Amino acid sequence: MAIKALEDILPVSQEELLHRGLLAVLTERIWHLKERLRQLADQHGSLSRLERRIKAEGVSPDDHSLYHDWLEWRAAQHELDRLLEALKTL
Repeated sequence: MAIKALEDILPVSQEELLHRGLLAVLTERIWHLKERLRQLADQHGSLSRLERRIKAEGVSPDDHSLYHDWLEWRAAQHELDRLLEALKTL
């Protein structure tokens, strides 16, 4: 169904539909990122603790899981920060 048709049915404008949709998508992604960051924190304690562990143990050629978790953690935090900033503008 086209947005125009929904606008005729629902008591909201296209702009309001778009705004609510963006909020829903942002909220869902923020929740997902926070959940993943919580899982990483449960597993490793903190990002700085994980960094110290990688520095102390190094990265095994056979197992890159610590390094992968570190990369994922930094990327997820960066994305979360950007999404939270974007949310402020809506």
